[in-house]
Amino acid sequence: MRSKREKIGAAGGRVDVAMSAALLIAVSAYGLGVKEKALRPAGPGQSERSIADGRQVFENRCTGCHGIDGRGSQRAPDIATSAKTLRRSDSELAQIINNGIPSAGMPSFSTLDASTSRALVKYLRFLQGRTGSTALPGNAQNGKAIFFGGARCSDCHMAAGAGGFIASDLSSYGRSRPAAEIREAIVKPGQPSTAYRGTVAIATRAGHTLSGVLRNEDNFSLQLQSLDGTFHLLMKSEIATIRRDSDSLMPADYGSRLSVSELNDLVSFLMNMGQQDKFSRDPKKDESDEEEE
Repeated sequence: MRSKREKIGAAGGRVDVAMSAALLIAVSAYGLGVKEKALRPAGPGQSERSIADGRQVFENRCTGCHGIDGRGSQRAPDIATSAKTLRRSDSELAQIINNGIPSAGMPSFSTLDASTSRALVKYLRFLQGRTGSTALPGNAQNGKAIFFGGARCSDCHMAAGAGGFIASDLSSYGRSRPAAEIREAIVKPGQPSTAYRGTVAIATRAGHTLSGVLRNEDNFSLQLQSLDGTFHLLMKSEIATIRRDSDSLMPADYGSRLSVSELNDLVSFLMNMGQQDKFSRDPKKDESDEEEE
């Protein structure tokens, strides 16, 4: 028989072997875990955000001071065309976004994660015309012929001082919008973000009829703009009936009427015109604009 001391030594040896095995398993498991974590793709919060995300952040946080197109207001300077901002690197712009400029009244947006800040800088570059996103998908000159010709956009819209008055002026529309969004607005005009007011048909007590877009209305009067651009101020006491049509004035069949190539040309015309409008400002403002963004 083995002595008591021999038995204890043998038992201790088995414990040491068991602990060593357990430690080896733990180290291997940790190593596998680290490797798996390294190979695992980044989650939604860590992935790079798109220029569309940057635009959403810009509209939510920046337009109140810098304007929807980044060209400034009474509250903050131009950050889209000023030479000072154009000279700054992406990292410098991201640092300004993160830290703010307290002396100039610009708040810090330190709560934005790195990918969101980069997306915001991408969109600012888009406003500045310094990103590949501004590449034209088609031929702008052909698009101009479509705008003023076959598509008859100019019947309602004005562009660069020519066209109709009944709908919005599109001279600067393509300045701060990517091609995909402009195309969507053309082929799906009924979407909430692109819908125009419908027409109103009015019959007066004197037997006259008028139709157009309602521009202003109160309890006693209304202002109507007819399709030729003329404004009519009418007292409600003079009106017999009002028929309101909620459908968009803009044709809903451009997606089928225009080919893919024609749509691309039309989008290119709007984008090109917007870029020209961006840089048609007074150059003296750029020379004297030395305040911080």
